[in-house]
Amino acid sequence: MPRHRTTARGILFLLVIAGLTAGGAAASTSTGTGAAAVPRLIFPVVGPARYTDDFGQARGQSGHQGNDILAPKRAVAVAVEAGTVKYHTTSSRAGCMLYLYGASGTTYLYIHLNNDLTSGNDNTGKCVAGVAFAKHLKNGAKVAAGEPVGFVGDSGDANGGSPHLHFEVHPRGGGAVSPFTHLRNARKLLLAVRPGNVFTAALRGKIVATYADSLTLDVERAQSWPGGLRVADVRRKIELTMPPETRVFNPLGALVTAAKLAALKRGQAAVAWTQAAMATLPAALGSPRTLRTDKVVLATTTTATGAEPASGSGYRPR
Repeated sequence: MPRHRTTARGILFLLVIAGLTAGGAAASTSTGTGAAAVPRLIFPVVGPARYTDDFGQARGQSGHQGNDILAPKRAVAVAVEAGTVKYHTTSSRAGCMLYLYGASGTTYLYIHLNNDLTSGNDNTGKCVAGVAFAKHLKNGAKVAAGEPVGFVGDSGDANGGSPHLHFEVHPRGGGAVSPFTHLRNARKLLLAVRPGNVFTAALRGKIVATYADSLTLDVERAQSWPGGLRVADVRRKIELTMPPETRVFNPLGALVTAAKLAALKRGQAAVAWTQAAMATLPAALGSPRTLRTDKVVLATTTTATGAEPASGSGYRPR
């Protein structure tokens, strides 16, 4: 388990700094009536993550006010609902921290965001955009649901422990409630893309099914451009729209000009490149048929290399 000592006393202090009222702070601290204000969320971390119901567990002299979501260092953290963000960068306990004031009236705390400039625990980065917070993000900005807001780390009193996001839920801006049920019911993003941007993606996995106008892929890894953000260990079946102009390449890189569907065999490893499209929440979620294939590159293994971005897309992998 991560080394974490964020306490109710420390969080209450942070909430006062953030301008939340003392009256609101007296709200429910359980999953009772206060939780009714919380909508169905977008899961706050993109990619592989583990968490337990550790709300209320002993932390120092008080109880744990959130759930710790263990994830790889610099995994992308996203807005769980639309709202406004505010940086908090002066707490030795929380480290690099962000508030999300949700449109529903619920306040969310993202604690222990990244402060490292290397893959090691160097603590040489600052709580700024591009290190702790998403590169495009500005303090006080409005964000859409699913928009990248930060990066998982181990700043504050989590320093040296397992990278994780300490995530809190405060209905109506009041006391904390357990996030656990909300996390279990949350929708998980396939891709970390900024809403409103044009993007393309590469989805690596195995073919599950094909029809005249669709391809279902059991996705193992995903990567999107611009930015080249990678999501590992996806393990999700995604149904893609496959228009007639989709190009299919065999494992030797040769274009399949006849019987394209016959080449797309169940269990075949493949990389599906999507057409350039506007980043919407359904697209980021990988909702059925929201992503359209530009080309499919067949491979002998799911670690195939050499696939290039969709022709004319303007994006290049790093």
